[in-house]
Amino acid sequence: MPHFALGLIGRVFAILLLAVLVEYAASTFLYERASQFSVRQDEAHRLAEHLVIASKLIEEEESLHRPEEAAELTTTRYAIAWRATLPKPPTVSPSLDRLTRQIITWEPDLARRDLRVSLTSPGRDGFIAGALRLTDGSWITFRTRQPVAALDMAVSRILLALTPAVALILIGGLLLRQTLRPMRDLARAADRVGHGAVEVKSVPERGPSEVRDVVVAFNAMQARIHRLIGDRTQALAAVGHDFRTPLARLRLRADAIDDDDLRDSIQHDVIEMNQMVTSLLAYLSGEDEADAETPAPTDLAVMCATLVDDVRDHGGKAKYHGPDHCELAVRRVALKRALTNLIDNARHYGKRVDVRLDVSGDTVTIAVEDDGPGIPPDQRDRALEPFVRLDPARSRDTQGFGLGLAIVQRVAAVHDGRLELDSAPSGGLSARIVLPRA
Repeated sequence: MPHFALGLIGRVFAILLLAVLVEYAASTFLYERASQFSVRQDEAHRLAEHLVIASKLIEEEESLHRPEEAAELTTTRYAIAWRATLPKPPTVSPSLDRLTRQIITWEPDLARRDLRVSLTSPGRDGFIAGALRLTDGSWITFRTRQPVAALDMAVSRILLALTPAVALILIGGLLLRQTLRPMRDLARAADRVGHGAVEVKSVPERGPSEVRDVVVAFNAMQARIHRLIGDRTQALAAVGHDFRTPLARLRLRADAIDDDDLRDSIQHDVIEMNQMVTSLLAYLSGEDEADAETPAPTDLAVMCATLVDDVRDHGGKAKYHGPDHCELAVRRVALKRALTNLIDNARHYGKRVDVRLDVSGDTVTIAVEDDGPGIPPDQRDRALEPFVRLDPARSRDTQGFGLGLAIVQRVAAVHDGRLELDSAPSGGLSARIVLPRA
């Protein structure tokens, strides 16, 4: 998948890791926060002694004076109160079983007094609270004065629990990566085929049965594609030879005709047929030839100026506008053929040709402009289609099959560029080949 995105393995890793972290974090937090909460041994011992002393002193007082006695027993650490009946506990108050056992361990006598210990406000600032039943059925309630700021979250236990989970994730990820390796090989092979790789390289048939089936089908498809390409290349070579041989004979025989008008007409028809064959073969084989050609540093300014000089040498009006030098790695033969097609079109439909080379930012633009009738905006997309002629803008005596712009568009695409059609300042057509500089 330019923009950043996790692959399949990365997503599986992330999902497994997130699930494990959430599960362990939630369970450990709740477990440590409620049922498995504990305090230091000296803290449990101090609370146990305080509860024993408070219960004995309050029981010795009369009911009328017990609230004052409980207030006197309140310290900076514990708040003590006397209740005739047990108040209703908070809605959310997890019992602290471990702490209760710690207190009873230090003072077994508290086990007969129905000791109850819970955690109030189980958020960030929780308090230890509880109640202790006296012999007459009344109750002593107690609560810590300071919130429990440092919970024993057992970080070591969390890390210890996460260690096997992380190990399992790593092992599972490695196994999954090995399982998906055939899919990566298949993706690379498909990319090579999509970019016109000539060499047939089968993908190893391995992996799960479903993946193997896809690989087998891809290898068979790849073999058929390259076989069809080979057959087409041979057929094009044969067609080119078979067509050009009788045309050459016709041209030689036309030279022997004494009638000048008849000879010129036949030679004109032979030239037109030869151009039609040339354009057809160039279109059908142009993609293979362009892909086979290796890009090389080329001075586009010199190429454009040379093509303009050729037009002038043949009596045409043409002018080059642009820098003296502009070097770019391109497929020289293919790009020269595309520019030649554009210049021939401009000469055929206009009286003047302007070739403009512009370097701006990350692109290089080569524009071929004429002063002819141009192409209406709603017909420009159709003009790029092969075997299409536009009657209002293009006369019926056009030589070839109407493949000139289609060939140019293909050459631009091979260079990761594009062909744009627009109106020229002179009113004719402006055909621009836009190429990336990188």
